[in-house]
Amino acid sequence: MLRQTTVQRICGQAFVWFGVVVMGVSLYKFISAFWTEASPWPELQLGAAGLIVVAAGRGFRSSAFITTLLSENSPSARARRSFLMLALASFIMGCVVLLKLSVQDIYRYKRLLGEGGILEYLQALILFTSAWISWLISKDLRRRLFMRLHSVVYAIISFVILFVGLEEIAWGQILFGWKTPENIAAVNAQNQTTLHNLDFFQNYLDLNLFLVSVVLLVLVLWRPSVRWKRTTTLDTDQISNGNFFIPRYFWPLFLCAAFLSYFVATESGTELVINIDQEWAEFLLYLAAGLNLLRTYIRLGFAQPRPNH
Repeated sequence: MLRQTTVQRICGQAFVWFGVVVMGVSLYKFISAFWTEASPWPELQLGAAGLIVVAAGRGFRSSAFITTLLSENSPSARARRSFLMLALASFIMGCVVLLKLSVQDIYRYKRLLGEGGILEYLQALILFTSAWISWLISKDLRRRLFMRLHSVVYAIISFVILFVGLEEIAWGQILFGWKTPENIAAVNAQNQTTLHNLDFFQNYLDLNLFLVSVVLLVLVLWRPSVRWKRTTTLDTDQISNGNFFIPRYFWPLFLCAAFLSYFVATESGTELVINIDQEWAEFLLYLAAGLNLLRTYIRLGFAQPRPNH
């Protein structure tokens, strides 16, 4: 229970800090708007979202339901986790629909989801938290469980996720607002200090996101049963390779990501799904990756190395 409670508290606190940062950015933009002759009132929406995130983080940090959900390893607990994934995917898709209905101005909608919007900040929070969890898994595998190859893999995953997170915030440009160097701006589709928005990559981003979503969905629903040599024990049972793979009950998140990214990649149904909705698909994929890493770290807490190490 100690690892589950600690992780729950730290993740909840991360949401609180994130919400405070969002409110600070909102306040800064609100005040700055008076000097740029822009309307300051839309910035209050970002501040309200930050306040909601702070409240959610405080609730997550102290929730007895979350503690039980993370700690129990039984058929009933797995059923609750399956229901939670379905409810989470439904809630996110509901947010997509409600936001589209409530924000009739397409430019305002793009502003909420695009650069400097609340969704992009949430993506960055999930990615940085996921990189931290993956690094903790790597340390646990190397120092306590003596699984060095697995440790290297998760260390690489941590650095890759950190890189993606830095790309999402344009390596700090979104927060600090520096000017993009001219040699980069000339070949960058969004005039930012990023690699994934370079003209060469930008032309294939939407299609690649759709393909990745479909491949992950297929692998989650139909994954081969591969038996590895097991070197540690999980209580009385040996640790299974399932601890390192995404469980099947994550399928709703990948299905929704594939659904949205399909319309973006094919440019069909533009009256319902537009290009900026790719941000929702990315958010779903990042969320699934983060939750799975959190699950792996918690399950490894039950594993004990063999006495001969």
